[in-house]
Amino acid sequence: MPDTLLASGQAIYWIGAVMLIMARVGFIIYFMPGVGEQAVPVRVRAMIVLVFSISLAVTGVVEMPVLSSLGEFFRYLALEASIGLFFGLLLRLSIWMLSITGTIIAQVIGLSQMLGIALETEAQTLTANMLALAGAALLLSMDYHVSVFVRMVSLYGEIPAGAFDLIDPQFLVMRCFEAFGLAIMLAWPFVAVNLLYNICLGFINKALPSLMVAFVGAPFMIGAGIMLLAFSIVTMLVVWTNRVPSLIGWL
Repeated sequence: MPDTLLASGQAIYWIGAVMLIMARVGFIIYFMPGVGEQAVPVRVRAMIVLVFSISLAVTGVVEMPVLSSLGEFFRYLALEASIGLFFGLLLRLSIWMLSITGTIIAQVIGLSQMLGIALETEAQTLTANMLALAGAALLLSMDYHVSVFVRMVSLYGEIPAGAFDLIDPQFLVMRCFEAFGLAIMLAWPFVAVNLLYNICLGFINKALPSLMVAFVGAPFMIGAGIMLLAFSIVTMLVVWTNRVPSLIGWL
């Protein structure tokens, strides 16, 4: 039976089909918030990609193109990887936005030197880690990962294998600008408080030059910033959750 399978070329077809599906699905799962975090073991993520790709190939829901040469196969492999990278980056923007917000907040309230664990490629500030973890946990509690897997299957009907010409790169650029603008908007109350603090500090320093206002103002700013973060984090996450579907654009 194995000799017959190899002679008929079916084994090569199924291996090629799984590789093409993995090229698109792998990037999406790698960038998926929660499932694709660096804290998740690589073997777990690789197993998810492999099992999901084999399931799509076996069920036949993905229509594979007829390839006549090895060069054409590698061309389709690169196109599928580019499509997966496009959709994966759109998914990851939701968490990157919270990381930018947390970094800005840490800068303005004086916690930028206190770094947490490396959830991404490098260590981030405590507020960035907290917001990123909260956002990923919130999305997982909303079963968004199930929606992503379902949507990945239906995407093959809208964007078949190798149809990179149906992708609009400008859409990704506009979503990046929108994500950065929303990150600034979420962190703006902290920036405004920091600006008011520095203005008051300047007036006090002018009135009492001999007073070391920095020793009094710095602890006050850190304490006030932490209190403001504690009171506003729920509202920030609610606003972020409402904007995530329009930001991702394909769920």
